[in-house]
Amino acid sequence: MSPTYRSFAKINLHLEVLGKREDGYHELRTVFQTVDLCDLLTIELTDGGVELDVEAENVPSGSENLAHKAASAFLERWAPARGARIRLRKTIPVGGGLGGGSSNAATVLLVLQELLDSPASGDELVSVARSLGADVPYFLVGGTAMGTGRGDEIEALEELPETEIWLVIPAVSISTAEVFAEFGKLTRKGGKSSIEHLAEGSISSWLASGNGWNDLQELVVRRYPGVGAVYNALREAGASEVKLSGSGATVFARFSDQSVSRELARHLPPTSDLVRARTLTRSSCQRLRLV
Repeated sequence: MSPTYRSFAKINLHLEVLGKREDGYHELRTVFQTVDLCDLLTIELTDGGVELDVEAENVPSGSENLAHKAASAFLERWAPARGARIRLRKTIPVGGGLGGGSSNAATVLLVLQELLDSPASGDELVSVARSLGADVPYFLVGGTAMGTGRGDEIEALEELPETEIWLVIPAVSISTAEVFAEFGKLTRKGGKSSIEHLAEGSISSWLASGNGWNDLQELVVRRYPGVGAVYNALREAGASEVKLSGSGATVFARFSDQSVSRELARHLPPTSDLVRARTLTRSSCQRLRLV
């Protein structure tokens, strides 16, 4: 029986949009954090070609799927005589700002690297990951990490302690491109101190105290009432921290009083999905990857 691997989601503990680059992308400074919500991937080597079977609605199973693209890119470069058969069971919501597709791609790269006895160097694997998407390199690292550039230049940070969080996914479709385009038209307010001015060793403790922010949050909460309703409900429910992940639509929350969080569902819009999750360190990501 072929092995099955967990492909974990992420949240953004902090997100700064620093401006638009010459290549059309935005310059970012973000802090990623792995959470234990995951998809499942079963991967086996074959004699040629890439086959992908997806257990989910409205998720492509052909060459446009990032998992398929990752397998094709890896095998074409390092094992052109081999193929892969992949089965993907989706749990991470699509388009929720949790990085599910990027995580799937990175997991495929890591597993093929293992199954084929590490034909790629670390830098080569990162290069392929970057070609697949801005978030993919992060998932090669996991845990608490900073992303700069497009978010694809990754620096591992001092780990935050594993803790319980709640993910709320509104029934809202958000266009990342539209959010960034509208954000670019806004005049940024001053007064916030960028985390680049913090000593590297203190970034994690700064974030653990709830000091991070998301530059896109105010815009998304205002533009998408479904997200705003969730954000306000979590605040009213007594969450100690409420934040948009990426460009949304997922909002995550922490509660200092866990007894309050157990009654969270009754505070939320009925069309929202509520997921209890836990943050993961890099060592936990590695230890728990194989099911």
